[in-house]
Amino acid sequence: MPPTEPTVLIIEDGDEYLENLGRFVPGPRYLQARSASAALALLAQEPVDVVYLDMRFDRIPREDLVGDHAAATREHNGDPQRGWRYLANNQGLFILDALARGGHGAVPVILSYDFGREPKRLRHLIRRYPTLSWVPDAVTPTEIRQALLDAQRRR
Repeated sequence: MPPTEPTVLIIEDGDEYLENLGRFVPGPRYLQARSASAALALLAQEPVDVVYLDMRFDRIPREDLVGDHAAATREHNGDPQRGWRYLANNQGLFILDALARGGHGAVPVILSYDFGREPKRLRHLIRRYPTLSWVPDAVTPTEIRQALLDAQRRR
């Protein structure tokens, strides 16, 4: 029996990744969720082979963001707007944590974010989430296909 193509869950606040991956990286079956709660609900219904995760979620309602807004506000000198912006700009990491806490820590995650200038941050994250890898926003279809294959091997 020939191997089946992987199922990839794309978690993003728009449609760019779904459209681009569907068009330029055909083969996998793509599913989409726009928030942590939607992703967890989908993962409860069916297994996925890889998660492709956006970092920044600035186009969803604040109530759909995960993370501790009060703590983020305290970290930003009591400014609630900066706290919300922090949660939105780093939402991918909060979603990554929610997936792990929800029992999906073994699912490989490809985070779309450029860690090229943040190797220490990346090392810390990989220690905490061993199935994590990343691709920069400016990535070719060939590089994405390779990242998907590498992620499946890590599982």
